[in-house]
Amino acid sequence: MRTFIRTFMVMLIIVLGVSQAQTVELGLRYNPEFTWLLNKNDNNAGSSLNLTSNFGYFSFGAGGIINFNNYLGVAIDLLFSREGQRFEGNFTSGSFDVATYSPVVRRQLDLNNMESEGEYVAKAELNYIKIPIMISLTTDNTKQFFFTLQAGPQFNFLVDVAQEVNHHDLDYPNSNINPIDLYKSFTINGVLAVGSAYNLSSHLVLSAKLRVDYGFDDVEKKDIMVSYYGAAPVHFYSTDRQATHNLTVGLLLGLDFKL
Repeated sequence: MRTFIRTFMVMLIIVLGVSQAQTVELGLRYNPEFTWLLNKNDNNAGSSLNLTSNFGYFSFGAGGIINFNNYLGVAIDLLFSREGQRFEGNFTSGSFDVATYSPVVRRQLDLNNMESEGEYVAKAELNYIKIPIMISLTTDNTKQFFFTLQAGPQFNFLVDVAQEVNHHDLDYPNSNINPIDLYKSFTINGVLAVGSAYNLSSHLVLSAKLRVDYGFDDVEKKDIMVSYYGAAPVHFYSTDRQATHNLTVGLLLGLDFKL
């Protein structure tokens, strides 16, 4: 029901916007990006766990802009985004904080009968369908070159999760969960994109923007329970683990056709 209501509201915004539009643009989006999963426990873990950003990730899709006049409009995109966090750590320095990501790595290695001592590298990769709905502000967009700013909420729908340890995608054998079960299926972000655009012709617009989106919600499902080897369910995450927020920073490239 909630998904239906969200979809209905998006469609209503589109219909109302088009009815008042001066011009409508439709086009393609490509966004190479840095990504993070920000968590205070992980950030404060010290030498046992280090976080590094990822630039190998990206989002892409299609989008549209409903221009009410030369300066104001509404922008809506439909994007597939692959994002996440890379970890480096080790199990040789003694005990580690159970509220960090380290126990997740140790648990996967143990369940897959892999060596769980020494150094490791790991990734948590989340694939989303993202729908940002943004106010679009520009200088005069009839000029050949103009500046643009877009801001608004973004609705994220989780479609897949991969957790990698030492370059192997690992699941949770002998348990009742999969990696996707550990993360929320729906979250909301805020989006800000600032840049410029160039009218290649009367119907074709090329744009480039610095795009940032930040998650207001905890992406992890902290109340998830897991049963190992048929035993009684226990909490997967430590009750001391704080909220994890996703952050992406990228260069959004767009090519739009004016209808």
